[in-house]
Amino acid sequence: MEVSHLEETAEERRLRHAACLLADIGWRAHPDYRGEQSLNIIAHANFAGVDHPGRAYLALATFYRHEGIIDEFMSPRIRELVGVRLLDRARVLGAHAGRLSDLGGHAGVLPRAPLTVEDRRLVLTLAGDLSGLAGERLVNRLRTLGRMVGARQRIARVP
Repeated sequence: MEVSHLEETAEERRLRHAACLLADIGWRAHPDYRGEQSLNIIAHANFAGVDHPGRAYLALATFYRHEGIIDEFMSPRIRELVGVRLLDRARVLGAHAGRLSDLGGHAGVLPRAPLTVEDRRLVLTLAGDLSGLAGERLVNRLRTLGRMVGARQRIARVP
């Protein structure tokens, strides 16, 4: 993951890609239960080519995307199964791909709002008509991601 400076193996990259593809598996569930239901669907799915820790990672990344970076309802067994390294990656992916990337829920916004690293700082750039998205919710999500990867953060507004 380039932004976080986390080195990843080819298998971790493959799992990250799969987690992004599965991110909205629970879109039809009520928002109050979406994270938990998505976790259960993925954790109990029969995916070819994915072992138990990989499936647990996919489930957790989706859970964190919808619920935020909380562990209070998390099964200790699933955390044990995934291991520390993949657990940390699931949290970062959930904070970035799911939580931070939800910029207004409109198509085409994400490519116009790059997240880069400049001088060891996460910089989210919002251009022109996107500057109005820089509300408290987005600022808090960027702050959470910054804490997780050990980087300061800021939102840059450009005309």
